[in-house]
Amino acid sequence: AEFENAEDEVDLSKCARLLAWIQSKLPPCFKQREGWSLYLFPPQSKIRRVCSRIISHKMFDHIVLVIIFLNCITIAMERPKIDPKSAERIFLTLSNYIFTVIFLTEMAVKLVAMGLCFGQKTYLKSSWNILDGLLVMISVIDILVSMFSDSGTKILGMLRVLRLLRTLRPLRVISRAPGLKLVVETLMSSLKPIGNIVVICCAFFIIFGILGVQLFKGKFYFCFGEDIRNVTNKSDCIQGNYMWIRHKYNFDNLGQALMSLFVLASKDGWVDIMYDGLDAVGVDQQPVMNSNPWMLLYFISFLLIVAFFVLNMFVGVVVENFHKCRKHQEVEEAKR
Repeated sequence: AEFENAEDEVDLSKCARLLAWIQSKLPPCFKQREGWSLYLFPPQSKIRRVCSRIISHKMFDHIVLVIIFLNCITIAMERPKIDPKSAERIFLTLSNYIFTVIFLTEMAVKLVAMGLCFGQKTYLKSSWNILDGLLVMISVIDILVSMFSDSGTKILGMLRVLRLLRTLRPLRVISRAPGLKLVVETLMSSLKPIGNIVVICCAFFIIFGILGVQLFKGKFYFCFGEDIRNVTNKSDCIQGNYMWIRHKYNFDNLGQALMSLFVLASKDGWVDIMYDGLDAVGVDQQPVMNSNPWMLLYFISFLLIVAFFVLNMFVGVVVENFHKCRKHQEVEEAKR
């Protein structure tokens, strides 16, 4: 815990140094208004006080959540081949404008109340506010591009791709739902330890893949035909005008072995692969039921080590980080 706190302090010191350097380069008139919001609204300003009361009101987040929910409904109503002159298209276009204005107003109120970046609790100090602001600016750019793209400019036509990013608007719900915020923070904080487990998992996959190639290379073949009771190898199969077929999942090379091991780890059809390994006799040999039962150790070892222990470590890391993030969230709520 002390090491994690030290890392946080280092990160904070880097950000603080960057902000301090930017502030040192500001003109004197801006330095005199250090406590002002956007260098326009002093702390005693009536407009700033009203904006602060609005964003601190209990109903503020609930109203924004309802608006986001309604916006999600209008986005879900979008579909191809809507008549541009129909009432539905006009309604969807107007609703997009209205929601963009509402979200832009919300962003402006927060900026006036909190300030932009210089201060303790400014707008850009919160990553969730950065996400909200980014989505609002994308919506504004999308409206501007849609208004001027009829002129035929290629650049504006390319910028219409930003309209696809409107589908990210439901992400704004996360910043206002403590439960969803906790889940996202848990996933983000779990990325680094999960990366270490991925390396371990890949190492085990490669080890068992190489071992599987050495044990089963060229052995996952069988003869397909009407009467194969007297077939013992590939030559007998071909002489009988039958088909010598390779199993879909096999260990003929490392790539095929990794694919087969992935199916084993997913526990979907792993029994068939295991039985094919138990029936394998040799290269270009017709498989015989339970020809080599000792191969069961290979499959059971992989399932225990990789499919059970290693993969469950992912769950353990996420659960551990979930408890850490929840404690951190409880501490922040207690400070409020």
